[in-house]
Amino acid sequence: MRKAPLFFLVLLLSSSAACRRPKIEVYPAGLVFPLEDAGQVAFEGRLNGALVKGGDGRFYFSTDTGFLYGLDVAAQQLSWQHSNPSPYGCPPLPAPDRIFIWDRENAVFGLTLKGDPVWKTSLPDAIASPLSADAERVYLGTEGGDLLALSQASGEPLWRFRTQGAVSAPPAFFGDTVVLGSSDGSVYLLSSKGALRRSISLGSAVSTTPLVDGDRLYVGTDDFRFHCYDLKTLKRKWGIRAGGRLLVTPGADEKRVYFQASNSVLYALDKQGGTILWWWISPSRSAFELGIEGPEILATSRSPYLFALDRKSGKAVGSYEAKAEIRSNPAWGAPNLAIAVLDPAAEREAIAFLRKKVKVEVLASPASPQPAGTEVTFTAEAAGFFRPQYEFFMREGAETSIVQKAGEKSSWVWYADKEGAFTIGVKVSDEKQTREAEVKFEISKKEKEK
Repeated sequence: MRKAPLFFLVLLLSSSAACRRPKIEVYPAGLVFPLEDAGQVAFEGRLNGALVKGGDGRFYFSTDTGFLYGLDVAAQQLSWQHSNPSPYGCPPLPAPDRIFIWDRENAVFGLTLKGDPVWKTSLPDAIASPLSADAERVYLGTEGGDLLALSQASGEPLWRFRTQGAVSAPPAFFGDTVVLGSSDGSVYLLSSKGALRRSISLGSAVSTTPLVDGDRLYVGTDDFRFHCYDLKTLKRKWGIRAGGRLLVTPGADEKRVYFQASNSVLYALDKQGGTILWWWISPSRSAFELGIEGPEILATSRSPYLFALDRKSGKAVGSYEAKAEIRSNPAWGAPNLAIAVLDPAAEREAIAFLRKKVKVEVLASPASPQPAGTEVTFTAEAAGFFRPQYEFFMREGAETSIVQKAGEKSSWVWYADKEGAFTIGVKVSDEKQTREAEVKFEISKKEKEK
């Protein structure tokens, strides 16, 4: 029995030591700022709404001139294109083995992941919403207030559910329940066969798809309110009034829910109580979905600016200024980021690819030339490296020698004791990459003392 206190003391000391042990830093994955241009590809028309990621890792988008594209962001190229006589009216919806989309003549299409047509269903209804899907059905809303369910396999209409207002947003899903918002101010909970189970009256139109996160429902209404409901009990957990209405579906992580409002403000709320944790003002109104990559949120708007915000604080931790107005959400496909941008010269849009900027420069102080006997400091400035190591070298004629071995020190001091033409360089390395930079330096004869 006497050994027990000693055992617990050892356990306590080892736990305390573990807490004091420094954390091992891991090489950053995902998007890293600063960014630089990596190329562009042009496409026909103007992009409809969004770059949409499929389960195969590729992105898909459509245009107002009737083109549908597959986009390989990693390879910086358009994989394929498919043209349609009528302009498309919504972003494509990729499923495991199909792509679904509709055009301005109210025809819905099912295509392969390479854009080959499988089926076409023409509808008498005026389609008003983008598309969503569960495992078997494709859903769309109409101006007349209906939710239509079509078979993914054949495009056959399976059922419709009538609301009292236009359905401009496709439904979300909670298990086998279809969660539908309508401009009549209600959220409807339907079975997968279209039978009404329950409903929530919000008193104002729902224009964007609600977010289902676990057993919570997050939904915005046109009276600038944002609500959280328990989907099991349908009890309201909390609600806030924002400075504008939602323009796109909210996003969420483990602790926070995010939404962009029509007043150009991005809000971050505590999921449990609805407290506004932080807010950030966008350069202009945004109808583009947020990108959540690692610890950051990527936000774009109809401006030249892309921002990365820290999810915890909302502070901007990175930014990029495009040469023209951005026209899409950010699409990450390692190692590149893609955005649609306006090409003002050609009056068309293009996909711009961005990547981590890796740059090394070496600066001399004082600048060349200098007389013999001068003390010169060479400083390396590097971007895009993780815990870099700096190795300085000198080249005189055909001979190269290392003057400072690789280490954390980013500068080297040289006492120039002889005249001549020299090249001073630095090699910067981390776990995955290496870059070099050089500067020429001339040492003249030592000035005579007066």
